[in-house]
Amino acid sequence: MSFLVEYSLHAQSELVESYLWIKERSPMAADKWRDELIDKVEELSENPLRYPVAPESEKFPREIRLMLFRKRRGQFRIYYTINQKRVVILSVRRSARKPLEKEDLEL
Repeated sequence: MSFLVEYSLHAQSELVESYLWIKERSPMAADKWRDELIDKVEELSENPLRYPVAPESEKFPREIRLMLFRKRRGQFRIYYTINQKRVVILSVRRSARKPLEKEDLEL
């Protein structure tokens, strides 16, 4: 079963913001980071249930799942939800940021 992966406006904004921040420091690393992140997110189209329910999910009316991208320093948390045949990316945020709160998203 194949799912359609799409990004919320909030996630798109966070993705662009993170990309630009990395690009200021290392232009070549920014493109590599973006491409790897997009490839990783696209893997959700084949099996979105492979990642666990996010600890923050209980704060939301809908189940939120969490995929980690990269390790240790520079790790990003990718929050998403599954809606029938769609995977909606809700947030792309550095792991160093505070946990996801209800007011961070529009659901």
